[in-house]
Amino acid sequence: MELNDLTNIAEREKIDIVNFKMKKTKARIIEYGNTCIFMDYSKIDTYREEKCLLAEELGHYYYSSYYTLMSDQNFINKQEYRAKKLSYYILIPYEKLKSAVLKRN
Repeated sequence: MELNDLTNIAEREKIDIVNFKMKKTKARIIEYGNTCIFMDYSKIDTYREEKCLLAEELGHYYYSSYYTLMSDQNFINKQEYRAKKLSYYILIPYEKLKSAVLKRN
């Protein structure tokens, strides 16, 4: 899936993508009434990195895997795992993964 496809998904879901400088992270999703993904483009070096970050933030959205800064670290880890898992499904379609595995064997 390409970056344009991901931004179209965000637009369809009415999620704003905003360039916002952050100290400790490159991307963050906030749900407070409306959903918004903040991306610190000054820290994002490549097209691939931007695509991966956006896919992960969409993973947070689709799995409702949100947390606060005060959340327990185990809870945060679980939420991050769930979001990354969905981003892998988004970025690597099953048929392509299956084909790559079969070619290797």
